[in-house]
Amino acid sequence: MNTAAPASRPALLPFLAVLRISGPDAASFLQGQLTHDTRLLADGRTLLAAANTPQGRVVALLRLRQAEHGIDALLPLDLAAPMAARLRRFVLRARVDVRVADDVRVAWVRGGAAVLPATATDGGGQMWFDCAPDRRVVAAPEAVLHEVLGSQLQDAAPGIENAWWSADVAAGLPQVFAASSEAFVPQMLNLDLLDAISFTKGCYTGQEIVARTQNLGRIKRRTARFRLPAGPLLPPLAALTLDGTKVGEVVVSAAAGDGIECLAVTSLEAWGRTLRADDGREAVPRPLPYAVAATA
Repeated sequence: MNTAAPASRPALLPFLAVLRISGPDAASFLQGQLTHDTRLLADGRTLLAAANTPQGRVVALLRLRQAEHGIDALLPLDLAAPMAARLRRFVLRARVDVRVADDVRVAWVRGGAAVLPATATDGGGQMWFDCAPDRRVVAAPEAVLHEVLGSQLQDAAPGIENAWWSADVAAGLPQVFAASSEAFVPQMLNLDLLDAISFTKGCYTGQEIVARTQNLGRIKRRTARFRLPAGPLLPPLAALTLDGTKVGEVVVSAAAGDGIECLAVTSLEAWGRTLRADDGREAVPRPLPYAVAATA
């Protein structure tokens, strides 16, 4: 397994994709579909938000950015087409077009540097997203990326996907893939702790369940971070057990140094305990960079 981090140059992220939600009603349409308040996009920020089922289960996590044409959303490639199809079912009379931006590639710009100027976004199909304080990605047609970044851009950087998910794990940032879509409610993924839910904006799909979970204090499972010895990565929804009983499910995993690390949704009764993967490896708790009230 190649665990080495790629060189600190802009690199393509072929496992991420962009949804383009275009039209004058894009923001108001998404306001009724996602957990965060899309009105906040007007100040130029990147928002993290979840799209849920009516039962409050997270279908996908999206990073949103407002553009002249509407709103762009960054998400894993394997959920892009299903999410576009899902959103189209709710368009009805809204003046909105939802499509996967197949002509756009995503590149990781190291150190948060603004390689593409913010004022240039959208004019050439360009958009940037802040995914963490020190992680920015740029989405643009490949020709534009090569024109602006030139020889700096790495088309195929060894280890880039692992480096990306490893950074997410270290930051305590969950992700939902096709394999784990509809498995968790937002609070299980710590989205209320990551400023990905507005509890004041009004109705959206799944809002009743999300609000009830928060208001009644019925958050019995949370996302925790673990370290395991070297070996195969744990796929989404892989079980973690305590004394032979399943108490957790993996969210995302990545190689890190001489082992692997993962985020997993676990019961609060198991919080802070060493768990075990199905192959016998111990999963030792590691700290998250934000506080979690781990009381049932």
